[in-house]
Amino acid sequence: MDASQTSKRNHNMPQQLTLDHVSPATRLLEKRRQMFEVQEALDAQKEEFKRREATFNRREELLKSKDRELQESLIKFNKFLQDNDSKRNRAEKKEKEEIRLRITKEQEIVRLQEDLKLQQEKRQKMTEELSKMMIFQTFLESVLDVADEHAEIADLISRYDTLEAAHLDLISQSQQAEAQQEAQRTELQQLIRDKTDEILGYNNKIAELQKASEKTMEQTFQEQANAERHMSGVADRKLNLGQVIMACENIYHRCCDKSSVQRKRLHAVDADDDTATDLLIDKLNFIRDYVLDLASITKGFKPAEHVAKAPSTPSKKDQ
Repeated sequence: MDASQTSKRNHNMPQQLTLDHVSPATRLLEKRRQMFEVQEALDAQKEEFKRREATFNRREELLKSKDRELQESLIKFNKFLQDNDSKRNRAEKKEKEEIRLRITKEQEIVRLQEDLKLQQEKRQKMTEELSKMMIFQTFLESVLDVADEHAEIADLISRYDTLEAAHLDLISQSQQAEAQQEAQRTELQQLIRDKTDEILGYNNKIAELQKASEKTMEQTFQEQANAERHMSGVADRKLNLGQVIMACENIYHRCCDKSSVQRKRLHAVDADDDTATDLLIDKLNFIRDYVLDLASITKGFKPAEHVAKAPSTPSKKDQ
């Protein structure tokens, strides 16, 4: 098919002129003819292409239709399989449920048989117990025949129940009283222990306070002794200082009386310590100047020449 289409396409193509030496007009006509032939060939190929395209479109539509039919068939088949699986699952589930119910019923049957057996044994025991209790029934009837206080066995049993309840009540009250007494005894012992511990704590605290008081008193006595020693030392120093100041005052006044230099005398006034100290230093400086002046004056004279004038010169003791 491809070979026939190729030969047909080659047949539709324009033929090449074999004459090369022709006029330009002839060549132009030839070119136009070739162009027309090429156009015709192109139109033919387009028609062929459209025809083949239509054929392919029809085949494609056919394939799509078959594909849809196949998909519908597959869907139906899948639905059929799902239905079968669902039915099978329901059947299996129902089978399992029936098996479970059967097992439950069998277990219930076993349990009921065991309960029946227990009830039969219980009935047998109750029958034996009843046969034993018949002795008490006979005894109670004989008591009613003897005692006229109660007409029926129920009255006698009611009286017994009343007495039993009163007895139990008394026992309960006694136990409660004993428990309350025990609790109060325990509380009292705990209170005694607490108060004893509290008293011991107070005694320890008192002992500690007494020790601290004794220590404080000892420290107070020691501080008082130290203060007294300090005050005694201060008094001694003040006494020595007062004596020194009085001696300086005495020497200062004697130097002022003996000195021929006229100057204002310094008098002690009530002032602070710094002012009094400065005043005392000034007086001591005056005494020093006086003694130095006197020593420089008397240095050039012999002692024999001044024997008669000795009383007029201040002695060392006076200085």
